[in-house]
Amino acid sequence: MRRVYLTREKCIASCFSKMLVYVEDQTRGEVELDGIPCRLIGKLTNGETIDFAISEDSRNIFVICENNMMKNYCGDKMLLSAGDTDVELSGRNIYNFALGHPFRFNSVTDGESLESRKRENRKGFALTVAAVIIGLAFGFIVSADNLFSKPKNFISDTFEITLTTNFSDKYEDGVYYFGSKDSSVAVYEYGYADHVTIEAMNADEFLEVLKSSGHFASDARIVSESGLFFVEDRAESNSGEIRSYMTVFVKGEESFFLFEFGCEVEDYSKLRTDFIEWASTIKIK
Repeated sequence: MRRVYLTREKCIASCFSKMLVYVEDQTRGEVELDGIPCRLIGKLTNGETIDFAISEDSRNIFVICENNMMKNYCGDKMLLSAGDTDVELSGRNIYNFALGHPFRFNSVTDGESLESRKRENRKGFALTVAAVIIGLAFGFIVSADNLFSKPKNFISDTFEITLTTNFSDKYEDGVYYFGSKDSSVAVYEYGYADHVTIEAMNADEFLEVLKSSGHFASDARIVSESGLFFVEDRAESNSGEIRSYMTVFVKGEESFFLFEFGCEVEDYSKLRTDFIEWASTIKIK
């Protein structure tokens, strides 16, 4: 027997989600992942290391999302070669909204695991395209013209925001999403109970933390305007297009919030005033 030490590196992407660790087991398999019988080893939280024993034969190791709806395409696998020495593995969750910020092992080289990633990407792309088509159709039916829109309050357990009746909302994997035919809003919450060090930070200091994790470019800076603190930048969306974003930093008593307003680059100049107006309505409970 040998032991495997698997570390999930700290990352803001899906930091609140737990990942499930499975190992290939042809005799005691509980579920099939990618057509391979596997048994559950345990759950892996952000920044945690888990260790377990396996045989000296070659074995596939899977790390997948705990969400049952996403576990078939939101994860990664690695083939461990046969051997009798202990093994140290590591990986992290990456930023990919189409796939729900999946876990990725570091230093994967075997062809089967790389092909599995390609299949996941194709599934995620198909789901994103379908979601965009459905969202556009719904937006057209609900509001064919912004002239007919009215203010609408959206209320969660931790915040309130006033957008318009053009927006629809959903909650997925710890993130609130609001979408209309020409803009989007994503709300990320970072609770102090899980991120103790950010409780004493201001917006500039928290931005530096987010830069180090790759969430923002190194030259991003805080803009102070209309009583708000925000970052204006451009980034690649799930569909591969470059979009403009205004990310507003709001600090509450129990959490730090990011309200990410997005639109097509050519629309940003006309929507910027709307973004500031909507952000000014934010209330943290």
